Amino acid sequence: MDHPTPKELDTLRDQISELADGPIVVLGVGNELRGDDALGVVLAERMEGRVGATVIITHDVPENHAVRVAEMKPGLVLLLDAADMGAPPGAVRLIPAEQVPAVPGGSHRPSLEMFAAFVRLECGAPSYILGVQPNLEHVGMGDAMSAEVAQALDRLEPLLVAVLARSRQG
Repeated sequence: MDHPTPKELDTLRDQISELADGPIVVLGVGNELRGDDALGVVLAERMEGRVGATVIITHDVPENHAVRVAEMKPGLVLLLDAADMGAPPGAVRLIPAEQVPAVPGGSHRPSLEMFAAFVRLECGAPSYILGVQPNLEHVGMGDAMSAEVAQALDRLEPLLVAVLARSRQG
């Protein structure tokens, strides 16, 4: 089955629309040299200048942007990232960042959960990870993006542009 499915996209559209209260900051997280892990960075780059949200490309160091994000006082922080959820490659989930366990040795240190906790403490903004399940055979150094994740990227881009074009700029 292709992912994200139309039902997954409808659910995602509804979830983000419901959460979009006030200024939104979108962070593109990932490593462009590691195949499917590039998802967040590539998607954020495609969205830049096309949405009513602040878009920041963080690569694999979102923590370096935590203070800047908190100072913006957003109503929502949306982190775009490849996330191993045990789902089929290309599947999409919107996950509260506080529910992501700290992963020692993970590619994003400190964990996204710690980033989200800092931002919530500093400005009260909730953080969500828009996670796309990578094909785990396509996350090594020098790997190409898998067809499943490339398809998810192509399906998510117009949805996010449409939903976030209506969001209020901070």
